[in-house]
Amino acid sequence: MITQDDVDWHDPRQHFSWALRSLPTFAGVQAVTFPGFLEQWSEHLWRCGFAHRAYLESLADEDGNIPVSKLPAQTVKWVPPQRGPRNVWNPASRWVPADTPDPEPIRIPDINLLTDAEREALLNQFRDQKIIADAEPQWDKGGVE
Repeated sequence: MITQDDVDWHDPRQHFSWALRSLPTFAGVQAVTFPGFLEQWSEHLWRCGFAHRAYLESLADEDGNIPVSKLPAQTVKWVPPQRGPRNVWNPASRWVPADTPDPEPIRIPDINLLTDAEREALLNQFRDQKIIADAEPQWDKGGVE
C-alpha cells in the first residue's frame, strides 16, 4: 500500500490513493476500501484535473511559478442525468471525455402555447398510459345524500 512518503506523484493511480485510505465516516469510523478502488479513484481525480501540493511544488521554478501548461489537464467531465430526479441516487449520470458535447436538453412543451387539438393529443397519451383517467360521471342527486 502506497503511503505519502513513497508515492510517485507522476503516477495517477498512486497520486491520491494514499489520501483516500481510511477516510472517516459516521461517528469517526474509518472506511476500509479495497486498494484497487483507491487506485481507480486516484486516477479519476487526476483525470478531473486535480493535483497535490507536493506535485505542484515539483513543477515550480526557483521563484515558485508554475506554467499553466505543466498542470494536469482535465480529461473527463460529469454529465448529470438527462431524465429522472437530479439527486445522488439517479444512476443515469455519467463521466465522459471532457471534449464530449453536452447533450441537447429535453424540453417539456408549454401547454399554453399548444392548440386545443395538441393538448387533447397529450391528454390522450396520458390516458393511454393510465397516468390520468377520465372523471367518472356522477348522478345528480338533487341535494339528497
